[in-house]
Amino acid sequence: MTDEKVSRPMNKYQAEAIAAKRADEKIDAVGPWMIAWRKFKANRVAMAGLIIFLLIILSVIFVPIIMGIDINEYDISQMNQAPSAAHLLGTDAQGRDCMFRLFYGGRISIMVGVLAAVLTVIFGCLIGGVAGYYGGWVDNLLMRFSEIVYSLPFTPMIIAVAATMLWVPQQQKMYTVAMLIGILSWPGLARLVRGQILTLREQEFMQACEALGFSDSSKIIKHLMPNVISLVIVNATLQMAGAILTEAGLSYLGMGIQPPQPSWGSLMNLGRNAQVFQNYPWEWVPAGIMCLLTVVSINLIGEGLRDAFDPKEIQ
Repeated sequence: MTDEKVSRPMNKYQAEAIAAKRADEKIDAVGPWMIAWRKFKANRVAMAGLIIFLLIILSVIFVPIIMGIDINEYDISQMNQAPSAAHLLGTDAQGRDCMFRLFYGGRISIMVGVLAAVLTVIFGCLIGGVAGYYGGWVDNLLMRFSEIVYSLPFTPMIIAVAATMLWVPQQQKMYTVAMLIGILSWPGLARLVRGQILTLREQEFMQACEALGFSDSSKIIKHLMPNVISLVIVNATLQMAGAILTEAGLSYLGMGIQPPQPSWGSLMNLGRNAQVFQNYPWEWVPAGIMCLLTVVSINLIGEGLRDAFDPKEIQ
């Protein structure tokens, strides 16, 4: 009589262990960033947002260069002309080409969003990382400070501070607006980073860093912050969309980027004039459409990144 192996069905715990082992092997073989990119590509809505945003970026960079018009170039004889072959989006009250100003203004609006997001990431990661790592009185001091900043009414504070800085030259207005937005936007990210650091600092790899005698700055920058980079990327993406909207609102109210320097907000501000609003929609409607498309596409990218970096779902 020959011995035969009797195959026994796996129970659910064995099946889960095998699935977890395969998932770990897949991550080791491909890498977490590649898996996140594959998940992002599989999200059609997020990819559509990425394509739209890239088209907008290419347009605001290259269209003004191709047109080759000076920002202050005007022609009174061509004032308030409707869209035509010579001026695809018409002209404004000074005879300036609206299409050129639309895309040139897009540079400024998007740059404000990028700079504000960078400042938010710098302040949020620095303060949240230090508070989460050291804990104790350092954590209490930094978190109480962040709560004070967080409790300030964002929009009224931005408007009030911007109103007192009308003396700033127009060439520097973009940096001033971005700085104001970034300074008031970091507390939310700081609290998220702090929560992640509090969890990560108790892990085995941090104990190994302690045993090897790494400095505190090395532990925070080289070992803790890389583990929260996905959280930071998602938050920075959404912060950029919010900063673009904030700049548009400030410029629309006359407290942000002002003529002759164009931005989407200052172009939409032209619609406050009843005559322009009713008779010359090509002067302000395209700016609103571009601002809408940009913010929606960035938000779609942010949601896609959030799903792609979700550790609960491996594809």
